[in-house]
Amino acid sequence: MILEGQVNSCCVRHRFVSIHLSIMKILPLHFMLSEALIVVAAIYAVAQAWRVDRWLAFGLVAIAVAAFVAVIRIAARMTGEIVILHEFLSQYGSLFGLGCMVGALLGWRAWLPPILGAVAVALGMTFPETHPVLLAALILGGAALAYSNAADRKFLAAGGFAFLLLAGLASMPFRADYPALGWHIFHTLVAVWYMLVVVFVLGSLPMRSEKVSS
Repeated sequence: MILEGQVNSCCVRHRFVSIHLSIMKILPLHFMLSEALIVVAAIYAVAQAWRVDRWLAFGLVAIAVAAFVAVIRIAARMTGEIVILHEFLSQYGSLFGLGCMVGALLGWRAWLPPILGAVAVALGMTFPETHPVLLAALILGGAALAYSNAADRKFLAAGGFAFLLLAGLASMPFRADYPALGWHIFHTLVAVWYMLVVVFVLGSLPMRSEKVSS
């Protein structure tokens, strides 16, 4: 029992030290470049999406909030609670944003997008192991809805939305051994995804801001 208590105490101390080191970690300045690329691409995409569907625009904002916080964090060399905020938004901002986008593409009710986003976040927080599955399901569901809603260029609309899944898969092999490279690949591809959404998804949808906001 004494040995078990010592092992448990050691594990708790190790976990505390790991969390403390994570909070105190200062990222190199070059990490800010690809994050800023997402912010710029998102600003343009949101401006375009607002004229088509405001919940689509809000979903795009939610996905990019983590990048905006990261730019501030890295540029100001900040540590502490902003690191926790950045990590939280990185995990759950995308779930909420994609949920909003899927709800907007369904087009059933004006309240559906935030409800879907909130449900996705709740599931991700309650069952963390389902986070990758939820992301993949929302991306593929969004791609299918982009296909069905598109007036033309249906496959390009679906492929443009699904590109976000490719961004995650393409960077995955580099994250363990080359984290900086994996970081830049992923965030650069996310910025590309924003442009694909503008060109192929938004470009194929009718303008319906008035309908959604009513």
